[in-house]
Order: sequence, then structure tokens, then C-alpha cells
Amino acid sequence: MRILPVCIFPLILVSLPLSAQQVDCTIQVNYENVSTSNKDFLVNLQDDIRSYVNDYSWGSDNLEEKVKCTVDIRVQGVVGENKYSAQVFIGSKRRIEGTEESSAVLRLFDETWEFTYVKNRPISHNAYSFNDLASFLDFYIYLILGYDYDSYEKQGGNPHFQKASDIASLGRASGQKGWQQGNSGYSRIQFIGELLNPKFVPVRIASYQYHFDGLDSLAKNPSRGLANMLAAVERIGRAKKEVDPRNIVIKTFFDTKSMEIADKFFRFNYPDPSVYVKFSVIDPSHQNTYEGYRKKAR
Repeated sequence: MRILPVCIFPLILVSLPLSAQQVDCTIQVNYENVSTSNKDFLVNLQDDIRSYVNDYSWGSDNLEEKVKCTVDIRVQGVVGENKYSAQVFIGSKRRIEGTEESSAVLRLFDETWEFTYVKNRPISHNAYSFNDLASFLDFYIYLILGYDYDSYEKQGGNPHFQKASDIASLGRASGQKGWQQGNSGYSRIQFIGELLNPKFVPVRIASYQYHFDGLDSLAKNPSRGLANMLAAVERIGRAKKEVDPRNIVIKTFFDTKSMEIADKFFRFNYPDPSVYVKFSVIDPSHQNTYEGYRKKAR
């Protein structure tokens, strides 16, 4: 994602649009688990969501390239009239500067979504009213955009995260499943609350350092890029000691990035294999990944 500069030509009397579509999202809907009698009601859901997400202007910035994302929906069953339960994978990626490669920025799995869908009824945008289908999509698109902006500018995602927080507040007030504070596991309201919590500012700055100063430097200056990536991981390690160990933000970072971290340090021949031990200490959940690369690097 790069924001193109706005040029003003006072002698040109043509009115240009002030906003443009910002995301290019692949939508997949699987409803194999739904009974045959209900499948026909969902036949247009994938196309309706694709249009809702990709044809909308989510902000006023004119981006050089749209934010690439994936929403993979697996409908689990029918829970009421025109109401369904689903599990959803949400992912996004960004191009690594100077290469044709992409880096995963966000990978999440939400398994407690319930939504209402009526065939041939349009999905409508309304920032001030909660809708269990539209608001869920809005929440995650703003989350995706926030993460993308954070990777190019320190805390650049704040406006998008705030919009996601506003939606989560509406969801919590609705009392609907999936929008309440959970005691354990993943919670939408907890996740967005952490992202806007000052305690997690170091983690978000580390994301910028990892992507913009780290990954984007690898092609031109590998040693500098790896040093910045390592510094970012160490920054997250220090922040981890100051927050609730049940946090979602740091877990999500390493769930998304652990394989990439290990692979990049291996591919670019980082000279000290003990760095993988350091990664294991900071991120023990992915110790097997780091240990596997440490053995290959010897």
C-alpha cells in the first residue's frame, strides 16, 4: 500500500472522485454443511459479499495498489429463520518492496459468527446501525486496513482501528453472539481493544519496524533488513512482559509471522544460528518452527 499524492490543477474544470475502492478481496463461501433444503437460499451469498466489500470506498486515500485480502467463510448450519452460523478465516498481505513477493500481514480465525441473510436482499452500508452481516464484514475490513497502514507508518492504522472499535461497541450493545468479551480464546471486542490500548503501542511500532524498515530493506540491504526485523521481534518480546499473557495481538503477530521470520533469517544467511533460540524464547508457541530452521542453519 502506497498513498498517491493528490495533485491539484486549478485550470482543469473536471471534477475527479475524492475516493476509490481500497481493497481487492477474494471471497469464498462454502455451505456444504447446510442441509439441501437451505442451500438455495445461500447461492448468491458469495457474490453479494464480494460486491459489498470490493465495490465500496472504505476511505478517501488514493492507494497505489489495493490492499489484498481473503475472507473464507464456512457456513456451519442454520440457527433460525434466514440465520446461519459460520466460521471465518480472515487474511491480508502486502507486497515486499523491491520484490515480487508478498508478506502475510494478518491471519485470523473467527469461529463464532452468526448472521442473517435473505436472498436477493442487498447488503447495505450503515455506520450508525448494527447489522450482524454487514457490521461483521465492516469490522474486519477496517481491521485489515488498519494493519496494512500500520505496516507503512507508525500507528498509521488508528483511524481504521477506531472505526472497527465503533462497530464492535455496537455489536456488544446488540447482545449478539460473538461480540461479547470472552473469558478465553479469541474475542473481537478484546482484539480491537488491545490494538487501541497504549500498552500495545510498542507492538504496533514493531510491526512498522518489521515491515517497512525490515522486510522492505532486504532486497537492497539484507543485513540492515534482518537487523531491523530482529529489533522488532525483540521489541515485542519486551512488550510481552508488560501485558496480559492471554493477549490476542502478540499471538496474532507470531501466528502470522513465525514461519516468515525463520525463513527470511535462513534465506538471507543470518550469521548467528542462536538467533533462532532467541525467537523460541520470545515466541515459545512456534518453537518447533524455529528449532527446525536452527538445525538447517548449522
